[in-house]
Amino acid sequence: MTFKKLISTTLGVANVLGLVLSAGAAPAGPLSQVIEGAKKEGTVTAKLVPGFSQKTMPRLEKEIKDKYGVDLTIKFTGSTRFVNDVSEAIMEEKAGAIPSYDLLTLSNHIAAANQAGVLEKVDWKPLLSEGTNPNVVHDHPLMRGGIVYDTAFFGLMYNSEKVKANEVPKTLADLANPKWKGRVGVMNTTTNWLRWSVVLGKDKVLSALQSILKNGAIQGAYVDLLNRYLLGEIWFCTISSEFIKNARAKGMPTAWQTLDFADVTEFALVVRKGARHPNAAKLVALYLASPEGVKLGIEEAKYGTLHYPGNHEHDIRAQNQKQGIPEVFSERKTEILEFYTSEEGRQLTKEITLLLQTGGGR
Repeated sequence: MTFKKLISTTLGVANVLGLVLSAGAAPAGPLSQVIEGAKKEGTVTAKLVPGFSQKTMPRLEKEIKDKYGVDLTIKFTGSTRFVNDVSEAIMEEKAGAIPSYDLLTLSNHIAAANQAGVLEKVDWKPLLSEGTNPNVVHDHPLMRGGIVYDTAFFGLMYNSEKVKANEVPKTLADLANPKWKGRVGVMNTTTNWLRWSVVLGKDKVLSALQSILKNGAIQGAYVDLLNRYLLGEIWFCTISSEFIKNARAKGMPTAWQTLDFADVTEFALVVRKGARHPNAAKLVALYLASPEGVKLGIEEAKYGTLHYPGNHEHDIRAQNQKQGIPEVFSERKTEILEFYTSEEGRQLTKEITLLLQTGGGR
């Protein structure tokens, strides 16, 4: 080899090595930093929708390892009452205690938690993996830090053998029809009716509720109404669409009708401020909001989401669009979020509570 060729080859190798070293020395991107942080943390405590269980965590752990190369131990607890989770977080923050959970599931309660300063306001969009629907990220200032992995509609579930398709109620007021006397189940919590009052008007909603209750409607929480429905005591119930799968699994002929407007609730994951394992929490949240994570959730926890096709929530959205029913995302509407904690909202809560307690006799 001539001296000229030797110098040329040496310089070529040096250039390649320089490029490699330069690439290795480049600052890691946001997701890479989260992954490296999660590797060091190794574990995470998470409150997820109760369709999950500790038995399903090994699959979630394996899929996270396959996707991100991180070995995590996920300590699962089922979410039950979001308002209690926010209250606990606020108490811990005031006491200067380390959060009991790294990752929480919340809906509209994110706004109150943010106001109390107990959540990390994560910028999720730079962290999203390819294929993740960017609409899963909450952009509203009051809801910052939330990433959606589960959605549900609040509307009407009904027995399709007892009720003819052309007779199915289309509005809340239709449930007061005397022909349905004693056959209707109504949610007895106020949050749903508060947001309906913002969308449809207070007088319209209170009047409809009063008429429905006086028509012999049965009141209850979601599980109470589902049980009464499965026993055949009621043919209709205002309920979350996530319970359709429960009814059908029990062999009950069940269909869905959205009333007045498509009332969408989004269940989002949030990271506690001061969490022991913040990076591991972010990684779990990112995975569950991704297409692969949604597939796992549909199969293991039996929930759905309108943000991705191939599940009952997306099918309901298609049905609503075919019927020309507008959607309202309460977690993305300023007037609804602010109404929950306003003085007017508190007064209406008392009025709705009294109406439900007296069976419509206000």
